This record gives sequence, C-alpha cells and structure tokens, in this order.
Amino acid sequence: MDVKQLDDLEERINQAVGLIEKLRKENQELLRVNQQLRSDAQSREMLFQKLQAENENLRQLQNDSTSIGKEKEAVIKSKVEQMLARLDELSYNI
Repeated sequence: MDVKQLDDLEERINQAVGLIEKLRKENQELLRVNQQLRSDAQSREMLFQKLQAENENLRQLQNDSTSIGKEKEAVIKSKVEQMLARLDELSYNI
C-alpha cells in the first residue's frame, strides 16, 4: 500500500467514524423523543380514563335527576288532581 491509498483509507475511516457519531446522536435524540411520546401517551390515557369515569358519573347524575324529576312530577300531578277533585266536589255541593 502506498501513502495515497493509506490517506484514502484514513479519510474513509474518518468519514465512517463521523457518520457513526452522527447516527449515535440521532439515535439518542430519537430515544428521547420516543420516551417523551410514551410519557405523553400515558398521560393522555390516564386523562381519557378519568374523563370516561367523570362522564359515567354525569350520566348517572342525569339519570338520577331525571328519575327524581319524574317522581316529583308524579307527586305534583297527584296533588293537582286531588285539588281539582276537591274543587269539583265543592262546585257540585254549591
């Protein structure tokens, strides 16, 4: 091997080393980004589960409220019917 070939080989080795260093840095950055994305995904999953539970609680409250409203409506209707019946009795007795 002559000096020219050794210089060419050294240059190619230096380029390969530079490329390896660059790829290692890119790999580290990609690992960091990947970890951040996993962390974000986990946070979003926890938030999603929390929102689902809250949504279910709200549905239950709505159902309870509707049931209570219907019960109150039935009581009011019954009382109104009783009052109307008493008014009818009064009007027939007059």
